[in-house]
Amino acid sequence: MKNLWYNGLVKYTVFLLVTLLSLFLFVHSSFFYIDVITVQGADKLGSAEVIRLSGLHIGQNIFSVDGNQISHALRVHPMVKEVKVIRHWPRHLEIQVEERQAWALTPYQGAFLCLDMDGIVLDKINTFSADQYCIITLDQQPEQVVLGQVFDQEAVSSVRRVWDAIPAESRADISDYHYVNASQELVLYTNRGTEIKFGGLERLDEKVQSLVQIISIEEDYEEQGQTGLSYVDLRFKGQPVVKTLD
Repeated sequence: MKNLWYNGLVKYTVFLLVTLLSLFLFVHSSFFYIDVITVQGADKLGSAEVIRLSGLHIGQNIFSVDGNQISHALRVHPMVKEVKVIRHWPRHLEIQVEERQAWALTPYQGAFLCLDMDGIVLDKINTFSADQYCIITLDQQPEQVVLGQVFDQEAVSSVRRVWDAIPAESRADISDYHYVNASQELVLYTNRGTEIKFGGLERLDEKVQSLVQIISIEEDYEEQGQTGLSYVDLRFKGQPVVKTLD
């Protein structure tokens, strides 16, 4: 009886080892060699560049792909925000990329830096269409800026909150969001030249409502051929302080 049990154990062990070996050889066989790599969402970066940065290549075993490693390698690039790696068994790998989108421009050393909504520096350009971007200026520029870094988190965050609060139809009337570093306050300039002393982010909704009214007043003055506004001060509670052009 003991021999029978021992022989059964040996057979089961041999069978298990053969099965595991067969499975190992199958997993590492050419059946799982990648023959298709597709990229989705890389409109600016390009599929070829994504594949190059990922380190993937045709013929690589799909089981050897480390999605976290690929994601980390791609997110080093300033244009890449998020990455998802999807395996389509047995030989197709898909890389889904979410690119950062240029939202704002800020003048810097004779050119303009493109920033996304997180303040990440995406590019440096010399020409642009003003109606496409939020324009941010600062009293104090960073001494050195490199692609992929956050430009000025406090300034960008403040402008972003105000920009989000302004109705979409009124955003085009603002030509410049100026951040005063020392006081951490904002000064906005309209396309018609009015200086709006916005101050900090307190009473944000109230200030934005006043801002929309100011833009409407500007339009009325222009239609009637009247003198425009010089500045409006929204920094304090109560009625805004308004000064017209002499």
